[in-house]
Amino acid sequence: MSFPRPAGALRLAAVTALTVGLALVPGAAQAHGRNHAPDRPAALTTSPPGAACTTGAVLPVVRSLTPTLRATLVDADGDAVRATFTLRDGTSGRKLWSPPATAPQASGAEHAVEVPAGLLVDGRTYEWRVQAKDEHGRKSPTVRCRVVVDVTAPGETSVTAVPGAGAVYGEDATSGGVGVAGAFRLEAADADVVAFRYGFDGGQATVAVEPGTTAATVTFTPATAGPVALVAAAVDRAGNVGPERLYRFTVASASSAPVGNAQWLLDEGEGGTAADALGGPDLALTPSTTWTGGVLADLGWLDEDSALLLDEDGDGAAAPGPVVDTTGSFTVAAFVRADGSAPGAVLSQDGGTASGFTLGTGATACADSAALCWEFEVQDATGGTAVATATIPVTPGSWYGVFGVRDAATGTVRVDVCEIGTADEPGSMAPQTGTPVGLASAPAASGPFRVGGTPDGASSWRGAVSAVHTWGAAVDVMRERVLCTRGGA
Repeated sequence: MSFPRPAGALRLAAVTALTVGLALVPGAAQAHGRNHAPDRPAALTTSPPGAACTTGAVLPVVRSLTPTLRATLVDADGDAVRATFTLRDGTSGRKLWSPPATAPQASGAEHAVEVPAGLLVDGRTYEWRVQAKDEHGRKSPTVRCRVVVDVTAPGETSVTAVPGAGAVYGEDATSGGVGVAGAFRLEAADADVVAFRYGFDGGQATVAVEPGTTAATVTFTPATAGPVALVAAAVDRAGNVGPERLYRFTVASASSAPVGNAQWLLDEGEGGTAADALGGPDLALTPSTTWTGGVLADLGWLDEDSALLLDEDGDGAAAPGPVVDTTGSFTVAAFVRADGSAPGAVLSQDGGTASGFTLGTGATACADSAALCWEFEVQDATGGTAVATATIPVTPGSWYGVFGVRDAATGTVRVDVCEIGTADEPGSMAPQTGTPVGLASAPAASGPFRVGGTPDGASSWRGAVSAVHTWGAAVDVMRERVLCTRGGA
């Protein structure tokens, strides 16, 4: 048997069913008093450069004094929403700017405001906040973002050609060759530099700085001979780009290969350069290098004769290279006084990973267990070296003419020495020919020509250098004898 349901129960069931049904319809709940507050604002960024929101220890950096603040607002009920932005000083918390709420937009839209000029200061930290509000007055939680303003661009990039790739392409110099790679060190003084933009002959690339530094090394392998322009600029953490540094060099062709003949008599006696008497490149002295009397002055022959005095680390001089072609025959000579008993390099020319040759004194290959002897060391094509030595002893305070001879025709290297001596104890001035050492082939050393050391600063010469000569051939003893009797002049 069934009984009719009371009218009140029927009304309750109908209301319940209607309520459940409306709950399943988007936006219907708010019509029955169940409106929800908007969600937390999302996708907060500060532009430029579009840095994501954070309040942690490492804050994003913006490169504008009038950045744009952006946030995406979502309302669960599908209501249109407005955004309320505020800007505060990051240190004091003082409110700096509170613009009117943005125009209402549909749920899911991005809201943005631009900070007006005059509020932000370079180098300061700021906090901005955003809150969503729907058309019923319900508000979302407030989200905060902290940023650092940086609108100061880095300074000019330093560009240096460095050994390590095959050739050293010095600025405003002719070096290397087609297919011979070169390495360039890009460096900035600003601590917040994170990358460099650079390009060879109009190309564009970016390289990140090496960890723990504000520098990076890039390489370039020329496909053609002739002039090349390298442009580089530093980029800081905010994306600010520094001024462009233009670095020009010339890739050598077969016709521009060095002939090898140079003659630096070092008679200037003052200034920061020494001229090649044959019209080649000047030697540029390092700032600490000074002048002194030369061999002819010490002997009492010519008071005006001068020499470079190399008596501390960093002393020396260099000419943009290469000066001699180390793949063929060549001779390098220096008229020198040794003022110490430690090994040292008088002449050298930079190669890819090491000096192509070094003329000076050494202690590892001396004959008869001598503590120090004259050496001529030349890099070979396999990465090793051929070392020729002389038996004439190295006497501190005495003048010598030292000749490093590479004879490609015989496949040898040797070092010849004449002792000029001093005014009180003159030497014989007759060159003594050294014992040849085999060297089948040698690589091209395309870097600068140096007087007084090597590119890594090691083996600095201690003493004086009165004259330097180079030839693109293996000179004979007769030419050596003439120079020795004239003190290198």
